[in-house]
Amino acid sequence: MNDVVQATEKYFKGKDIPDPVIKGESIELPLNIGDEGPFVRDIQKDLIKAGIGLPIYGADGIYGSETKRAVMRFQKKYDLLVDGLVGPNTLNKLKEVTSSSRSINEFPLPNGILSRGDEGPKVKQLQRALKEINFDPKYIDGIYGPLTEDAVRRFQSMYAALVNDGIYGPNTKQYIEMELEENG
Repeated sequence: MNDVVQATEKYFKGKDIPDPVIKGESIELPLNIGDEGPFVRDIQKDLIKAGIGLPIYGADGIYGSETKRAVMRFQKKYDLLVDGLVGPNTLNKLKEVTSSSRSINEFPLPNGILSRGDEGPKVKQLQRALKEINFDPKYIDGIYGPLTEDAVRRFQSMYAALVNDGIYGPNTKQYIEMELEENG
């Protein structure tokens, strides 16, 4: 038996741990700074879904200092040991929270790109969502005019990862959905 397996078994001895498997790969817990891959990305997505923002890098699959701070905020919020590591307890609580999160279906957001001059129900969906997260475009009229563009710009300015161009696209959609979850 190799040293890593022995150390892992010793660390988790007597603890109820899940066996996370992704696409046939075993994952070693706890996750910490320096870990990378699809499992880290899933953890990051779950943190965002649970209302813990990752505004700089988002779900990039790299466990860096931003992810560690987000994990610590999550652990504090749910009265877990605050160590910034994703071990069995944090993982179980994260799965529990994300499976019971309120859906953002009340404010469904359109796919695609919207910008000044666009009109229709997709623009109305965006305007309703912007109003819900306190970036009121003044009118929910289905017209992507200067007021809607300004509301999108103000929202984008809150996140370094977003281009502050007043154009609604997939990246802006992801962050608006995160805000809707937090407001829920």
